[in-house]
Amino acid sequence: MLGEEFTLLAPLFYLILFFTMVNFLYLAFFQNKIKSNYYVLLNSVFFLVIAMVLLFQEGVIVDEFNKSPGSMNLILSIISGIVFLISLFFINKKKISK
Repeated sequence: MLGEEFTLLAPLFYLILFFTMVNFLYLAFFQNKIKSNYYVLLNSVFFLVIAMVLLFQEGVIVDEFNKSPGSMNLILSIISGIVFLISLFFINKKKISK
């Protein structure tokens, strides 16, 4: 039987999702005002890598302490990946239209 749910890393996943959404909003709406698209895209890649490493480390911690994993962190990581892919679409769309 699994123990209680491990949720100590959840605030980090929310923070990473927040910064990824800010990067997406920049690429979608404020791209014409400020020209640092590749910096924002690289920033999004770093956030995505950090989210995946945290998800892996959470799995190790959960296994070591015999706790049940929180499903919300997996969902937040998947949403971060989807937002990153949509950001790639927006940067390519803006590049093609110019």
